[in-house]
Amino acid sequence: PPPQARGRALQAAARLAAAAELLAPHPAFGTGVRELTRRAAELRSGTFTVALFGAFSAGKSSFASALLGEAVLPVSPHPTTAAIIRVMAPGEGQRHNTARIRFKSREAMVEDLAYSFGALGLGAWQEKGWLETVRRLEAAEIPAAGRAHFSFLKAAAAGWEAAESVLGQSIVADAAEFGRFAAEEEKACFVADIDFYYACPLTEQGIVLVDTPGADSIHARHTGVTFQYMKNSDAIIFVTYYNHAFSRADKQLLSQLGRMKGSFALDKMFFVVNAADLAASDEELAAVVEYVRDGLQTAGIREPNLFALSSLQALRAERGGATEDPGFARFRRQFAEFLEVDLGSLAAASASALLEQTKERLAKWIAAADSDAEQAERKLAALTGSRAAFEAAVKEFMAAEIGREWNQENEELLFHVVQRLRLQALDAYGEYFHPSLLQDGAGPLKRNFAIAMRGWVSQISGELERELLATTLRLERKAEGLLAREAEKWSRGNGERFDMPLEAPAPSGEWSTPEIPEGLLDSAYFPPEDYWPYFKNPKAFFEGQGKMQLRSKLEGPLTERLQELVHRMQGVFRDHYVGEIEKRKQQIAGYFTGLWQEWKDSLKSLKVTEEELAHWQKAEAQLGRYREETEAFYER
Repeated sequence: PPPQARGRALQAAARLAAAAELLAPHPAFGTGVRELTRRAAELRSGTFTVALFGAFSAGKSSFASALLGEAVLPVSPHPTTAAIIRVMAPGEGQRHNTARIRFKSREAMVEDLAYSFGALGLGAWQEKGWLETVRRLEAAEIPAAGRAHFSFLKAAAAGWEAAESVLGQSIVADAAEFGRFAAEEEKACFVADIDFYYACPLTEQGIVLVDTPGADSIHARHTGVTFQYMKNSDAIIFVTYYNHAFSRADKQLLSQLGRMKGSFALDKMFFVVNAADLAASDEELAAVVEYVRDGLQTAGIREPNLFALSSLQALRAERGGATEDPGFARFRRQFAEFLEVDLGSLAAASASALLEQTKERLAKWIAAADSDAEQAERKLAALTGSRAAFEAAVKEFMAAEIGREWNQENEELLFHVVQRLRLQALDAYGEYFHPSLLQDGAGPLKRNFAIAMRGWVSQISGELERELLATTLRLERKAEGLLAREAEKWSRGNGERFDMPLEAPAPSGEWSTPEIPEGLLDSAYFPPEDYWPYFKNPKAFFEGQGKMQLRSKLEGPLTERLQELVHRMQGVFRDHYVGEIEKRKQQIAGYFTGLWQEWKDSLKSLKVTEEELAHWQKAEAQLGRYREETEAFYER
């Protein structure tokens, strides 16, 4: 079994809870006790979310099964419609090896159907007649750009009669039924997500393994869902298959990881080349690993944690049928170290800082209590008399102008988004308007031209959404940094001014991501019929000037539309984050006011016996020991 992933977090939680118990009887530590208790509870009950990404044929399911120690996740032969599967330990009232399957709402299913109808140029989806339209579709007529949509529509038509009545509902299923809903396309295409309850050494440590839909599935357009898993998971594992080149979808996903990498507190990304046992020699394997490393660098991922392994061999080893795969053993060792040491140390460092703050406050109170009665009275009178000045100082904090600096960042980041997207769009143009997709004998040329146009616009729209989502992460970090800077500066200056212990509060939870609509860049702005005259025939288009003329014709309207959309989102971001910043400033101001009131109350209770004073001095020493012990968790 892997090492205890949550060991350090649990040890840190125990010290925080003990510190809260130690201080609970003190009249002036209500805020401190509440914060210690809250952080201890968070650390005790926390889970680690590990998100798996990659193309459908990368061997993600077999890799996840190797991590779990048994082949529990089904491998789908047609997984273009696969749903999100979360694997976790069974909780109260949940049985091992069962699943909670949630179906898409009717509205969500219709939206997916309509999207695929549009992508294939089949006109508007209509409840009457859509099944017949889909049944008439032939695979030979569909260009490569539309294959995922073709598979989805065929699966939906095949399963519609059985699934229509369960849309919007959820069921509990046994392992066999779970396998069918996860792997059989005519069932899987109706599923929103699945929670699979499985008890094993990995999940029993609080690890939740999330198998996300393939980067090439029809769900890839739901960029917001993918982004939230990238943003909020504790670790990300990207899996690619030994002899597969990076697909367009892989490259998009890796570019998004590259954009986000610098915004994370830790490097939480791991990259796996699966099926390394297919290598004919060590030299061949080294060449493949180097190819993957180059691809990651192109996506902006420098010095990746990269592993070549065989999940099938690892599974055979688990069953005692083979020696342990060395690549998988190395991955498991380093991954366990990341969970235990890196993530655990982050939790321990945060706990240690909180214990240090609490100890300093207690030390200041003890110094006041140990002074003579006259001096203590003077302290209380000075603090009481300074209430108006303190309130004025809090108002100054509220008036701190950080919005301007934040907005400058907003404008600058989004300016570069337009420049990058314009270049990416022109680069991607050739992938869609390509001889293999637009040739005589591959189905109606006019329809295939429309599919190519919609595919190209859809890709740019997806890239725009991914760029905007990555920008929100940078804007959050900027806002968080500005708030922390102001709060620390204010507490340092006013702690001295009012002769009281003041510290900035810990950051208060995750930032909400502003709503970014799917399909921002609508293909309606580029009607294929308006551009069809540039395509006289395949020979003239590809061998003559048609292809370059169309590219030039599209560049102007595309740049203009991107500028409009990005300018609109700049305003959306400004309204969202300025509101969030003000809300957090209010919370910090309330925290400072609470500290003032508590310090005043504590100065009223300075008349203590020598025995009581000795008790609190011992408590201060004990807090120091807790802090040192917690610090040792992340220094070793």
